[in-house]
Amino acid sequence: MFTKEELSVINEALKIADAKYMKEIEEGNRNLAVSANRKQKKLWLVQNKLKKIMSDNK
Repeated sequence: MFTKEELSVINEALKIADAKYMKEIEEGNRNLAVSANRKQKKLWLVQNKLKKIMSDNK
């Protein structure tokens, strides 16, 4: 399915997106924070799936 390198690249991209959403939440704009929070929840689900795939791929 995916190579170890590809999974690593996807993982790094998810970390960058997570940092972006955390920054938006911390800025204090309520509308951006609510939107970023929803996106971040979905991102966490993807990160958890990716961790499972990576552990199964070893």
